[in-house]
Amino acid sequence: MNEGLFQKIAGGFFVVIIPVVFLLLSGCGQKENHDGVIKLRVVTYQGGDIPLDIKEVMEAANAVSREKIGVTVDLEFQTTEKINLMMASGEYYDMVFTSSWVNNFDKNASAGLYYDITDLVKKETPKLYEYVDPYWTCAGVNGRIYGVPLLKDMGAEEMFRLNADYFEGKKGMLIPERMKLEDIEPFLEAYKRDHPDKFPLDMTKSGPAGYLNFLERIVNPIIVLPFGEGQEGDDVVPFYECEELVNRFRLFHKWYQAGYIHPDAATIDSTVADKSIPVRFGVAWKGYQGFSNPEEWGFNVKTSIYDGPYLSRSSEQGAMFGICAACDEEHAAACLKYIELISTDRKFRDILAYGIEGKHFEYLDNGTVLRSSTGRDRYNLMLYQTGPSASASVESVSRTFLSDPDQWKGVFEEYETEGIQSAINGFAYDRTGKEDIIAALLAIYSDYGAELRTGTSDPDVVLPEIKRRMEAAGMNELLQDIRSQLSEWNSRKEQTTEKGKSDGGN
Repeated sequence: MNEGLFQKIAGGFFVVIIPVVFLLLSGCGQKENHDGVIKLRVVTYQGGDIPLDIKEVMEAANAVSREKIGVTVDLEFQTTEKINLMMASGEYYDMVFTSSWVNNFDKNASAGLYYDITDLVKKETPKLYEYVDPYWTCAGVNGRIYGVPLLKDMGAEEMFRLNADYFEGKKGMLIPERMKLEDIEPFLEAYKRDHPDKFPLDMTKSGPAGYLNFLERIVNPIIVLPFGEGQEGDDVVPFYECEELVNRFRLFHKWYQAGYIHPDAATIDSTVADKSIPVRFGVAWKGYQGFSNPEEWGFNVKTSIYDGPYLSRSSEQGAMFGICAACDEEHAAACLKYIELISTDRKFRDILAYGIEGKHFEYLDNGTVLRSSTGRDRYNLMLYQTGPSASASVESVSRTFLSDPDQWKGVFEEYETEGIQSAINGFAYDRTGKEDIIAALLAIYSDYGAELRTGTSDPDVVLPEIKRRMEAAGMNELLQDIRSQLSEWNSRKEQTTEKGKSDGGN
């Protein structure tokens, strides 16, 4: 072998393996059991301010979990950057929040950073295995399970949130339950006509919430595959060659030119403080009413779904827990038992979800919960930060604006009957050897992304330039590798299917 090539390979291997080895060594002294109770360090995603009453809530939760399963938890909230640093340095933890969008699951699982729970989850926590089924495939890499999906909105549904008092009350327009993306234009036009100095469509530099969810993102957001009938795995393309996405960029640019979008959208961080914006984007699920509280917005809000539900590996990986590869079996089992408890014990789940009953929330007569002002101010988290959203009681937005307590049953039934499946659900691309190319392509994308997704730039002008730069940076080599892996994955899938038919016939 060429000596220079060997040094490159060996050097790359050394860089990859060091965090894993360090993690295995550093974890040994971190695990302490007291009086037969296992204490776990659990790190979750910090999406905003850390709740003021987190210590009090965790004391209440730990009292329950200590008695029921002999496990307590130190729950830490960390930003994306700090979680990434923790993973790269090999710092010990027991469980960590992981997903397709924060602390990338596929990347870390492929690198050996998560515990293989394939056999352990069935042996130690059969109720958990049954609860999560059939969504274990999104946690699989090379046929093994390396994480626990937290059941929530597993299929992405994108919607508009409209000021119903203005559009229906004042203008006499009907807000339908569903519409196409472009069908929002008459609403934007009507508001702009009445308020020529205002910008009716909410837009920040992140772009519309969930605007890529109609695509399977093999390498997010640069290699994609559209959902729908007739799509095959070999149809993966660079985002700039995806006609459906390009047309969406063109539509955003049309709206920008019409004055529906703020001219500085590509640099705006947040618009939450501006309650006057009449049309906003949202990502949620059937029956969700969290966008519709008139006490919060100052007017009645109606939602209209324009996309989904799309089910893919990316959407199903919306929230997960990964167990540290350095855990011994006792601690890995304790992690699984804790997740099983928050998945199957609703009263316990509600403590982590909403806080302490009587202080942070109360149960209403229909079985839903209502947060108190103390709960909203001092313990107000997204449900997925502490466990499965679907195992918690459903929240009502007020005493008169009640939610359906069986909301999640309808959500998962809709996935079965109306869900739009990805053609390659279950495929995980192994990036080994292509990390530098991906990093270079993502850097190029970052030069244009904000202006494309906010409509600021003309896609027919900038996309040819992006294509030229990305092809020079190795896009075709990356595509070839992805398609090769997809071909192998499809072959294994077909062999498994044929074997299943053969076994069933014996």
